[in-house]
Amino acid sequence: MASKTTADDSDENTTISFGCDYAKSSNAKCHGKSCENEISKGTLRLSRLIRNPFIPQSSTREEQLMPVYYHVPCMINYLRTGNEKKKRITDVTNDLQGFADLKKNDQDRLKKLFHYEEKLQGNLSETSSTANTTYLEHDEQKKYWQISIENKSTKTKYGLLNETDSDAIILYKEFSNQSEAKKYYQTKIKEKLKGGYTLIKQTGDTTNTDNLIGTKRKRASTPAKRTKKQATVATRKQPTRSASMRKK
Repeated sequence: MASKTTADDSDENTTISFGCDYAKSSNAKCHGKSCENEISKGTLRLSRLIRNPFIPQSSTREEQLMPVYYHVPCMINYLRTGNEKKKRITDVTNDLQGFADLKKNDQDRLKKLFHYEEKLQGNLSETSSTANTTYLEHDEQKKYWQISIENKSTKTKYGLLNETDSDAIILYKEFSNQSEAKKYYQTKIKEKLKGGYTLIKQTGDTTNTDNLIGTKRKRASTPAKRTKKQATVATRKQPTRSASMRKK
C-alpha cells in the first residue's frame, strides 16, 4: 500500500531538509503534482523531510521527521514552482542527505541536473543580460505580473504590489523548442492585457510582443479643433445653385 502523508505536507514551507536513496520497495508513492505513481523498487528517489505530526515534539529530531518521496524529474518540477523563499536544493553534495552513499553514475547525474537548473535560473534572473522580460501591473487589484524568456525557457513571477520579493510566486517552464516558448510567452501576455493589466516595462528584444502591447496602448485619435473663424464660415448658410443663377 502506498504511503500517505497529511494535508500539511503539500505546504512547501514545511520542508526541513532534502534526502536521496534507492527505493527499498514499491510501496512509496511519488508526490509530484502531476505524477502520484508508485516509485519502483531500486529506483533512485529524492525526498523532502518534513515534521511528522504523529510523533511528539519531545522525541529526537530524527524521529520527528518523515520523508515525502519524489521521482527525480518530479522533484525538479516541484522546485521550479512556489514562492521565492521556498527551501530549495542549491548544492547536491551538501543539501541531499545520503548523497555520498549513491552510485557514482547517479551522483554525476544529479550534479549535472542541478547544475543545469542553476544555469537555467541564472539565465532568467532579474540581472540576466540575455533574457527578455515584460512587466505588467493591475491598478485595481494592486497586483503585478512578470514573465521572462530565454531560449526555450520561461519564468513567470507574480504577487501583490506591496509585498516583498520573497513572497512572490514563481514558475519556471521549459519547452521542447524556442518557438513553443515564444508562443507561450506571447499568449500569457495577451491574456493579462485582456484581463486589465497594463504594460509598465519591457527589457530585451520586444519584437515578439510589439503588436500585443501596441493594441493595448493604442488610443483613439481626436479630430483637430476648428478655429473660431473656421467655425463661423462652416455655419454660414451657403446659397443654392438656383439662387445664385437668379442673382446673375
